[in-house]
Amino acid sequence: MKKKKGQGILRGAALLPVLLAYALLAPGRAVAQGFDAASAGTSSAQFLKIASGARGAALGEAYSALANDAFALDWNPAGLIYVKNNSMAFMHSPYLADTYADYFAYAETAGDVGAWGVSFKYMNFGKIARTDSSGLESSDFTPYDTAINVGFACYITGFNKDPEERFVLGATGKFVRSKITASDNTVSADIGLIMPYMFDNRFRMSLAAQNIMGTLRYDKEEAPLPLILRLGSATRLTDYFTITADITAARDNLPYLAMGGELKLPVRADMDIFLRTGFNTRAISAMGGTHNITFGAGIRYTDYCLDYAFSPFGDLGSVHRISATLTF
Repeated sequence: MKKKKGQGILRGAALLPVLLAYALLAPGRAVAQGFDAASAGTSSAQFLKIASGARGAALGEAYSALANDAFALDWNPAGLIYVKNNSMAFMHSPYLADTYADYFAYAETAGDVGAWGVSFKYMNFGKIARTDSSGLESSDFTPYDTAINVGFACYITGFNKDPEERFVLGATGKFVRSKITASDNTVSADIGLIMPYMFDNRFRMSLAAQNIMGTLRYDKEEAPLPLILRLGSATRLTDYFTITADITAARDNLPYLAMGGELKLPVRADMDIFLRTGFNTRAISAMGGTHNITFGAGIRYTDYCLDYAFSPFGDLGSVHRISATLTF
């Protein structure tokens, strides 16, 4: 049987992020200053790295090119352009060691101008006992981190082209607050780009830079926010199966590869079930037990979506995420 035109090119495009990952991660290659294992612990506000939304987490955190609802504010603000009406997103995640993360976002279209949104991210670290110089407990305190984002997305190429053929630019401004016993605040920004679809609207790539400025002071020392760079892709192999891939580099760690797959199972015209899995190479040798592999599922009924993700962290335990989105 004769192959359809572009089919072989599409398969090759799906492998592009893997080849780029090899170029970044190959032994002996130089990486940008600070993007190495020796920099671990040199950035503040680590909660900004925690994935928001069960869908993206279940895909191994390879989601920057696929995010198309209010969760895009935490992955790639350019993805807001795909919000066709209004989108509201919620997440609650019991995290490791009695901590938990919450996320709320709202986004809406601005017509031909683009789209905009606002989000709130919160990380609670639980109660910690305060002790005096003799080791006796005197009271307790509850550290927490918060971030408020306001973002937009717009087309940056001519309107004489179809939307799928345009470049999309997105950006957010963010306010970050961190409290241990004392607190500090800073401002930062994200910027994202989504490239036009290729190969019969089945493949697209994205770029995002997050937390590109800002520092927090703890006592006498200042530490920068964790700059995160993402090169992502989404490949729709069929109408029912999509592969995603991200190469992610954080200021305080080595670059790593993440990949995920999403299977769509139509139940009826107004209902779909999704099965998801993914993996990433972040801290692949840092702990024992099962880690770096993720699983999840979701259901869409008319304008409502409910998603779940399971992320094992080896000997540290496991993380469960539940998120919901509403389009109206």
